[in-house]
Amino acid sequence: MFEDLLKVVNYLNDGKILEAGEYLVELAKNNYTNEDIIKISSEIEKELRELKEESWITQIDSKFRDQIISVLEDNTRCKRELIRVLSLSLLEKLSKGNELILNMIRNPHAESKPHTFI
Repeated sequence: MFEDLLKVVNYLNDGKILEAGEYLVELAKNNYTNEDIIKISSEIEKELRELKEESWITQIDSKFRDQIISVLEDNTRCKRELIRVLSLSLLEKLSKGNELILNMIRNPHAESKPHTFI
């Protein structure tokens, strides 16, 4: 189980949020009956399905096509962030709060600044 959770951490650190979500959903389906885990994994699964189903909208030929695409990109960005946060929450539940695994996750919004000393 530890190796599976490390695989999810690697997906998240590499920015492969959708793959991490899919892997966590499969992991939760196969191994767990905890109600919180099932709710979180079903929410991740719902968001993943909605992302896949929205791809047809970009094919619409309209004078508002650019606006549609812009709104869809914003929506996709929000859904990916929701999947990332839900994945982190599910990872915490699956690892039972294992600090080693949780500390391996890098924050994608954090800036890394070089440490220079004069």
